[in-house]
Amino acid sequence: MPLDGLRGHRELASRLFDELRTRPSHAYLFSGPRGVGKALVAESLAHGLLCERSPGAKFCCTPEHCPVRIGATQSVRGRAAATPSPRCDCCSACIQIATRVHPDFNYIAKPPGRTDVLIEQVRDLIAQLGIRPSRSPRRVAIIDDAETLNLPAQNALLKTLEEPPGQTIIFMVTASERALLDTIRSRMRPVRFGALAPGDIEQILAARGIASRERAAALARLARGSAARAIALAGGEEPPIKELLSAVANANSMDFVRAQALAQEFFANRDQAAANFELLARLLEEILCYKLLGADAGVEAASNKALADKLPLDAIVSCLDGAVRAVEAVEAMANSRLQAEQWWVSAGRAIRGEN
Repeated sequence: MPLDGLRGHRELASRLFDELRTRPSHAYLFSGPRGVGKALVAESLAHGLLCERSPGAKFCCTPEHCPVRIGATQSVRGRAAATPSPRCDCCSACIQIATRVHPDFNYIAKPPGRTDVLIEQVRDLIAQLGIRPSRSPRRVAIIDDAETLNLPAQNALLKTLEEPPGQTIIFMVTASERALLDTIRSRMRPVRFGALAPGDIEQILAARGIASRERAAALARLARGSAARAIALAGGEEPPIKELLSAVANANSMDFVRAQALAQEFFANRDQAAANFELLARLLEEILCYKLLGADAGVEAASNKALADKLPLDAIVSCLDGAVRAVEAVEAMANSRLQAEQWWVSAGRAIRGEN
């Protein structure tokens, strides 16, 4: 059963399957932290609606470890002309959904190397949604990275959301629903996803071959509820933990020139800034827990303990609160480098006791 592969959202997905079978909405807004499985659930629902062998919650594909996706495309972004793997025993409809070529399934997301979902993608999607489904009772569309839709693209979608084709179900996936117009949000059924528990992330990492239980546990804590972030860390994309901790340790001498340099190096774009502000928040949380409770000091135990002893409690709390607020601001489309400059300057003031 494919739902067995979902971690953390199995019950939510099951309720959505029941709703789609009885009284579906025409459009759903999936919102929540990055990397927690929102798009995976949306694709699972698309499979359940369009699967030709076993429609419903027992659809035949396994999106969480589909050999077509993993072995042939290596990506979930955009369309892909992939050749089905010989190991794949899915029906033709599920294979076509996995490779983005099913005639009744549309998927758009931010293209590689771009910062926004393009207006051309939205216009093409709207045109496709006006066509009656050819193989299935319904047409299904997923709009991923919806927080990157600019105002013209959102306005272009309004009429479709107001008067949707009767055979269409749209899933919009976003890490920041506040980046969307009120008129967009009000026309969709909201579904909110929470962060994954560390235990769920450890199981996801174990299923992907992370042999060391200790390392999986450390990565799960560092990922702050995001499976995608934990997988990236496990794949060798080492985060700048030492560099950021060193900068915090020396923030008492922080000036605007140094803040600008750090912003340029570690917070140059929205994705990098969101990831590194999240990382700072997690590190500061570990430092705070160690200082107050003597808890596990985390993956960089020696540095975290040294900072816990060095920094005043109110400075740690102030920096942590600022990092969390910066994540929210960046996800709401604020300028990432400006947020970083302001955070580092504020951190320096807090550590010097000037706030």
